[in-house]
This record gives sequence, C-alpha cells and structure tokens, in this order.
Amino acid sequence: MRWFAMVVVAGFLMFTVSVYASEGIISPIPDPTPVIIAPLVNKKPLISFSDLLNAMPEAGGSVMGATAIATLSATPTPPPQVTPEASPTPSPATRTAKKRAMTITLLGDSMIDTLGPIGGGLASRLNAVYPNATFTIINHGVGAENIDSGLRRLTNGYSYLGLGRNSVISEKPDIIVIESFGYNPYPLPDINDALTTHWLRMASLVDTIHQQSPETKIVMAATIAPNWDVFGDGAPFINFSPEGKRTKVEEIKKYIENTIAFAKSQGLPLADAYHPSLDAAGNGKLTYINAGDHIHYSDAGRALFSQIIANTLVSNRLLE
Repeated sequence: MRWFAMVVVAGFLMFTVSVYASEGIISPIPDPTPVIIAPLVNKKPLISFSDLLNAMPEAGGSVMGATAIATLSATPTPPPQVTPEASPTPSPATRTAKKRAMTITLLGDSMIDTLGPIGGGLASRLNAVYPNATFTIINHGVGAENIDSGLRRLTNGYSYLGLGRNSVISEKPDIIVIESFGYNPYPLPDINDALTTHWLRMASLVDTIHQQSPETKIVMAATIAPNWDVFGDGAPFINFSPEGKRTKVEEIKKYIENTIAFAKSQGLPLADAYHPSLDAAGNGKLTYINAGDHIHYSDAGRALFSQIIANTLVSNRLLE
C-alpha cells in the first residue's frame, strides 16, 4: 500500500505545480478575436466601511449593517451590455508614467497564481500606453488559500512550492491588485456570516496597506465567473454532482460580487473581469475557462483579466 500512497501524493503534487503555479496552462480553446472588454464605470461609493464597523454589535448580537452588506452580494447582478465596438485595449494614445521603473503586485489565490509570473502579459500591455517606463510584475498568488492567508502574506514572508517569498509590503510596490479570493471561500454554514467575515478581511487588507505602505495604491479585482455546468470537470480529486456544481458556483459568485460591492463602497478602483465573463443566463462563459480543469483560465480568460487590469490602471491614471 505504501507504493500506492506515493503515487497518489506524486500525482497531487504534479497537479499543484501545473495548475496553481504555471503560466503554461494551455487550453485547446483558442483565444477569441477580439477580446471584448466592458467599459469601466465609476460609481459613487454605496456605504463607508466605518458605517459597517459602527454597526458591529457586542458578541452575541445581530449585525444589521453587516448583514445588509453581505446580502447586497447575494443576488447576482446582470452583466452589462457590451457592444461589438468596445475596444479590448487601452487608449492608443501614449502617456507618461510618473516613474521610469514601477512595480505592480498581484495578490490572491490560484486565480492570481495561474495568471503566471508575468501576469498574463500585463507589463507589455502597460508599455503600449507608457513607453517611458518599465514594469515589474510580482505574482503573490497562492493556490488553495483563502483571504486570511492573503492578509498574513502582506506582512510576513512565506514559502510556496518550495520557494521562499518576501512579504508583499516589504517589496514596496507602486500598485497592489487584490483579487477576491472568491474561489476559496470560508467554510462557514451561514453565507451571510461568511460574506461579512470576507468583507472585514478585505477592509483589513486595505487598512494594513494604507498604514504600512501609504504610497502604494490599491486596486480591487474580480476574476472571471465559474460555470455551473462543468465546474471542476477534469480536475484531480474533484467530483461534484450537478447539484454540487451549481451550489459551489453560486457560492463563488457571491464572494466575487461581495468584492465588487466592497470596492464600490470604498471608492477603490475595480478591475472587473467578472461581468464581461458572464453569459445572458448569469453563467460563466466557457470561452474564458480552462478546458482541462474547468476552474482556471483559458488563454482567452487570462488575456481578458490581464487586459482589464491594465485598462483599470490606465483609466484611473494610477501610474501617472
């Protein structure tokens, strides 16, 4: 039996390396031409986080403010209308970055990790707009970790796939892009409690960056939507029933929508790849999903998210 256990462990490690850490996840689904990007819409914040904190009761009490915030994300919002004329790239007009060398850090779970070490080509997309600057992309995505892990990694060094990594803040990036961690939700029985905890952790991430690296600008990010028909098909050790797929996908979507609501409430720039990746029924478009594990990105999904991050940095003039 020992040899069988060794085979299982080896297979799991190969999956971890190939799915959670590699830029080389290549799906047989070709990239669409062009990739359609929804325009960024800036909205007035819905509520301040201080309002939520003021509503927090003593232990054992009800959380009316927090419940309202969590419920806000429980109902999926319809995808925006995207016209064929929408441009997949930032404005072709070049601009001048404020520094000749800039660092952008990506923080999240495997949906950041599988963007790869160059963030899906993020640097080259930015160079097309800011030719006077060089961009270093640091990927701090860790597979199978929730937002609590992201909060620890802000201020503590860590090891991932056998490599030692600096804490995120110690590298003093110009920009930190925080993804939702929605694909690794809290295992709490009450979804409103879970979403409230998720909201509070996002606030802690933002507060920690403001306090310890005040020059660093923050962007919240919403990754592509999952698909409830095929979620996890082909991924080792994952075997959802049709009902299980639907339940898991709806849970992930609520976390991503919670992140979108949080970003809007705080007036933070939002890189929203979630809405453009939804079909008319509110399901994730297969075009953007890896055909090998039906969880992570296809080449088109990686390109979509990377381009939307670039568009968000450009449209909010965060590099100027």
